[in-house]
Amino acid sequence: MATIHSSMFPIKHHHHHLLYSNGVFVVPTCPSSSSVIGANRGLFFGDSFGLCVKSKRTRRRIRAGSSVRAPLGKNWVSVKAALHLEGKNVTKKKSSNPKAANLEDIISERGACGVGFIANLENKATHGIIKDALTALGCMEHRGGCGADNDSGDGSGMMTSIPWDLYNDWANKEGLPSFDKSHTGVGMVFLPKDVDSMEEAKQVIINTLRQEGLEVIGWRLVPVNTSIVGYYAKETMPNIQQVFVKVLKEENIADIERELYICRKIIEREARLEKWGEELYFCSLSNQTIVYKGMLRSEVLGKFYYDLQSDLYKSPFAIYHRRYSTNTSPRWRLAQPMRFLGHNGEINTIQGNLNWMQSRETSLKSPVWRGRENEITPYGNTSASDSANLDSASELLIRSGRSPEEALMILVPEAYKNHPTLMLKYPEVVDFYDYYKGQMEAWDGPALLLFR
Repeated sequence: MATIHSSMFPIKHHHHHLLYSNGVFVVPTCPSSSSVIGANRGLFFGDSFGLCVKSKRTRRRIRAGSSVRAPLGKNWVSVKAALHLEGKNVTKKKSSNPKAANLEDIISERGACGVGFIANLENKATHGIIKDALTALGCMEHRGGCGADNDSGDGSGMMTSIPWDLYNDWANKEGLPSFDKSHTGVGMVFLPKDVDSMEEAKQVIINTLRQEGLEVIGWRLVPVNTSIVGYYAKETMPNIQQVFVKVLKEENIADIERELYICRKIIEREARLEKWGEELYFCSLSNQTIVYKGMLRSEVLGKFYYDLQSDLYKSPFAIYHRRYSTNTSPRWRLAQPMRFLGHNGEINTIQGNLNWMQSRETSLKSPVWRGRENEITPYGNTSASDSANLDSASELLIRSGRSPEEALMILVPEAYKNHPTLMLKYPEVVDFYDYYKGQMEAWDGPALLLFR
């Protein structure tokens, strides 16, 4: 019997992680005041090309065994790529003998998502983080795909902490009391466009939440600018609303998040029985984070969602993503970040991964679910993207008590066999991978994963 064990490592809140394809984690910690990072506003930047630090005078790339510095202007406000790949003109001669592909051609000619993050090292929430993230996201427009109308993007989005000041301002204007941050969940929901179907979907959500002992405080229509949405994106654009939910019977964050997860999974199962089932989607339902995303170009995400323009929208971090759709057609729900991950790459083993996850649905057990394991199935979705399914698998492990680091090491192990550094200095890491390789098949292919 396959079992989801309790977490080996404590769950860390307010940490933002970068996982390279070689399994190396980078966790920003607050450095000394004399460092380049500490010399400025305490902002930590990362993008799909590497890690960098925003400083008034320097911009430092963090790479294994190297450091590069370059001067910046005083009014620098944008994030530029840390790595520039310069194509070289290669003179090709006709030959009857077949030759291997030129490596530089392979490196230069590729399509991949753009993903990055900005985090305040002292965990201070500011609107400046949002503005910088939107600027950085705009610089990644070239990393994503676009429709024939030249306006419908493959997808872009941003994950942040919940902007309680913004939502409390809305609540006060609506005559509602300020939200209890420690016991309130916020759902970012894509609802059906048809009014009748939308009301039916909302009723399913309300009924399920009430059956679970949660109180629906209210619904908020998310203000958006539809005039900048491309033709094809507008054709499938959902009704975007937020639902505020009071969690009454749980106290700690892990239990609150797990309760919201169970509710969402039950709602998804109920929705699949309805004709509008594919039109209902939760971008996020959490007490900690929220995701704003859509079938948009990265340059217009902040113009589409008016919330992102408000000075009241503050967060200590932002994970942003520009999608280049490869194995699935662009859809609003498939824009990233997902609920946990921002992913650059392609899962080469996705069919096997989905089959194995499905085969375990009857055997996975954990005391944290209190006998409700059957209510959170299925663990995968064949109509979703590889990134969405990796995110679902990560979410399952994390909600079962794993730390994010442990969950991603289990799902995406590095190439650890005969690795000289690991074998000699960190044999316990090798033992970790050897132990879990029999419990979880590797999700092979990610080039870069960002998660909170």
